[in-house]
Amino acid sequence: MPLTILTKCLKDCLTENDGASYCPFRIAGMALAGSGIPTFIWGAVHTVLMTGALDYVAFATGFGGMLTGLTVLCAGIALKAKTDTPAPENE
Repeated sequence: MPLTILTKCLKDCLTENDGASYCPFRIAGMALAGSGIPTFIWGAVHTVLMTGALDYVAFATGFGGMLTGLTVLCAGIALKAKTDTPAPENE
């Protein structure tokens, strides 16, 4: 059940209003965010393990940048969804 909900949510986020055609901008943005955030977290953990210290200002700045990028991606998806042609009514 939760996997079905997750796959439906991902399909809704990645497809146009018709629910069938995938949007390349949404897919590219999701791929960049989906790979960038874990890479950033891994880099922070690796730095702490190697140096034994965490630079809080650098971490907060980088994490804020990642969240800003994710917010811009979500806003772009929402704006594009509003400007897409409406899905045809199922009759």
